[in-house]
Amino acid sequence: MSSAGNAAPQTKASADEAAVGDVLDGLKTVRHNYWAPALLGFVMLFDSWDSIAMALVIPSISQEWGLDPLQMGVLISASYIGQFIGAVSLGAVAERYGRLPVIQLTVILMCVSALACAFATSADMLFWIRLFQGIMIGGAMPVSITYVNELAPTHWRGRYFGIFQTLAVSGFSVATLLSPFIVPTLGWRWMLGLGAIPLVLVPLIWMTLPESPRWLARLGRLEDANRALAKLGGKAAKFPQEGAHEPEPILLGIRRWASVLKLFSADLRGQTITVTLLWFLTMFTSFGLTTWAPSIFVNVYQIPIDRALTYTAISSVILLFVLASTGFLIDRFGRRPFALGGLAVAGTALVGMAVFSPTQESPVVTAVIIGKVAIFFGTYILWPYTAESFPTHVRAVALGYSSSIGRGASMMTPIFVGFVLNQGAAIEIVFGSFGVCALLALVVWLTRTRETVGRRLETI
Repeated sequence: MSSAGNAAPQTKASADEAAVGDVLDGLKTVRHNYWAPALLGFVMLFDSWDSIAMALVIPSISQEWGLDPLQMGVLISASYIGQFIGAVSLGAVAERYGRLPVIQLTVILMCVSALACAFATSADMLFWIRLFQGIMIGGAMPVSITYVNELAPTHWRGRYFGIFQTLAVSGFSVATLLSPFIVPTLGWRWMLGLGAIPLVLVPLIWMTLPESPRWLARLGRLEDANRALAKLGGKAAKFPQEGAHEPEPILLGIRRWASVLKLFSADLRGQTITVTLLWFLTMFTSFGLTTWAPSIFVNVYQIPIDRALTYTAISSVILLFVLASTGFLIDRFGRRPFALGGLAVAGTALVGMAVFSPTQESPVVTAVIIGKVAIFFGTYILWPYTAESFPTHVRAVALGYSSSIGRGASMMTPIFVGFVLNQGAAIEIVFGSFGVCALLALVVWLTRTRETVGRRLETI
């Protein structure tokens, strides 16, 4: 009886969301097609800046404060611990109160924390500030991605998301490109403090962007959904007549706090297990290479800091080209081919490092750069794939949960690498572990996923 009772509201909500989707698919305005993903992408650029900044300054901090490798790993992990908490909790807040309030609040607090990091006087103080900042970072990114995917037109969602993601993830590249100039000349405090820049952009978000019209339609707030569409330059959606202006929410219980437990209900459990495996395995490898590559170059292979940062910057330049092209290509060729190819190349390169144990600078740097660039395809595709795998009423929760799994893996990686190095164990253990994780993720993509390109969100 309960099942039958929920079927009609679900159908009605899907019909209302489909009406919104029809309007979004036909929008030709600059505010919708370019401004919305570009503005949020530029704001989130500093989300990724803050995520990578500690890895770039930790060699300098360790020398200034006399930290050992395990202490370095714990300090790097502080932000990822916070990101784990923020990603899993703030997605639920976004389901209850909306996408934009959460985005704006987390960005403000993320920026304030960045300024506080610049004035830290000890490793303990910096740890706690980075932990709090990580909570904000962890919530901001998945909710922003939820919002962007809910605005995106169906047939070029990959390109639309690509505008956002190219800017958002380019923070990794911009930070690594600028770090060889900022850290040696201005110091590591400036590198962390510059993460406060998007504070000046929050008023633009408030003034120019509406709440997600899909989310509003899902709750039965149809007049609000039409106002949101009008703010994007669209016409009013043609909602089904029956109950079109009901003040009550269409989905039973939608106003209650969206719970992660819903992701493990019978109809979503299989997909949740799949994304859990993909996010953990992929992010363990990706963030391991991203956060530890500079320190491994310096501490294991005795490469000078300035040259190590330069190599990291080179990989970031390559990633910028990858970013600029991938968003356009995944609409044409699909999500899976890029993930499969990237994970195969990354796994092969990293396992090769473990087996052949190169010691000279050139092969080491080449293999690490290949691994970083290749694994990036696997991480990039996870965001649109996850957004296209869960319905609107749990999409923010699903992206938050998935991101928290990735942040959890990212949290474990620095401690794992720091422990291995602190014990004097072979670096081949680290590279071998990363390579095996990449290959296992490849197996999951092959056996447990299907293509989601062109899928209408209201049909999920």
